Amino acid sequence: MSSLTRWLGLVGVALRRTAAKATRTAPRQTAASVLGVAIAVALMLVVTATGLGLVEGTTVRGDAVDYWVVPEGGGVSTMVVSASSTQLGDVHAKTAALADDDRIEHATPVLVSVLEVSAGDESEYVLGVGVVPAPDLGRVAGLPTAPLSPGDPHFANGSYGGEWTGESVVSTSAARNLDLCGNDSSACAAENASLSVAGATSGGGARDLRVTAVESAAVESGLSGAPVMVVHLSELQTITGAAGADQADQILVQSTAGGLESDLEAEFEGATAVTRAGFTAQQSMDSELPLAMGVAALLVAVVVGALFVATTQGLQVEADGEQLATLAAIGVSRRARATLLAVQALALTLAGGALGVALAYAATAGLNWAAVRAIAPVPVASFHPALVAYGLGVSALIGLLVAPYLLAMERRTESVTEVIR
Repeated sequence: MSSLTRWLGLVGVALRRTAAKATRTAPRQTAASVLGVAIAVALMLVVTATGLGLVEGTTVRGDAVDYWVVPEGGGVSTMVVSASSTQLGDVHAKTAALADDDRIEHATPVLVSVLEVSAGDESEYVLGVGVVPAPDLGRVAGLPTAPLSPGDPHFANGSYGGEWTGESVVSTSAARNLDLCGNDSSACAAENASLSVAGATSGGGARDLRVTAVESAAVESGLSGAPVMVVHLSELQTITGAAGADQADQILVQSTAGGLESDLEAEFEGATAVTRAGFTAQQSMDSELPLAMGVAALLVAVVVGALFVATTQGLQVEADGEQLATLAAIGVSRRARATLLAVQALALTLAGGALGVALAYAATAGLNWAAVRAIAPVPVASFHPALVAYGLGVSALIGLLVAPYLLAMERRTESVTEVIR
């Protein structure tokens, strides 16, 4: 008999012993081992998926923006909604002053706010983005600004009494959530649909808007699946109550000239200007938090899973002492018995890992569902397909770490006569 055939035979025996324990001889201990690994792996994957969601977040940058001007201390965040309440003031006048600089091709203030949008009987929370449209602005928050009328007519030199355009560019996701697409799930033409919009956290009051265009958000924006709406800045300020101080969250500046940081910061007192390269560096810094979250979750999952399986299966090895002694008495080598125990441990942890992956997927979907409807405009976690292999790999690692302990427990059966007696 070849060594491969002998090894395959031992693996088959180990798997049959594991199945027998799960269904007949020790179902409670087996279930406890599988659930211990499953819960540890599921929690690890949910934390990791949340970290991936943080990494994949993005700002509301346009296609060709080269500088971002943000409140000092607020920082440049990779999240679409800043956690800071600090905003820039008098943004229309200051942005107009930037337009007089020949080195600057275009600049626009951007206000970001969560809106409560109603269409008929449907009501949803949507991420509202206010800009001052221009022919060369391109996309902001993944949506084109060309369908909006150029300029910001409602601002009217600070009176906020000019024409109310009511124009909005709505993402396909938002249109479907508001049931504007009818029965056609593959296309959505909801132009001229009427909307009622109110600030979710501000006292600006509800106003009427109409859908000018429905577009799919660009994938590279990080908001391709999120409900987003782009409107004129002054109209969003009126809706959210930010018109009093002419506030915005950041200024997007398009320019091919370098070294404008000091000039931009001088124009916006108490603000910081960041270049495209600087923003990339900030993204790298922001990615350290999700990485730390993932490493901590991995360590906790391995330690908790290994301790759980070692405890339950160690007790099971004690209970199987006579069986192991019998195997030794009939000539089964120590290596063969070690293989049986190692394969059993791996089988249990892999089963727990598979269950943990399923639990994590369901938990991530539930977390995103609750977050979008309660506090966040976009999903907060991203369950990447690679997490399936990651979860199974970690569960296999737990099995390998537990195996030496089980082998040490098995050595106690080495004195065959004493154990059988």
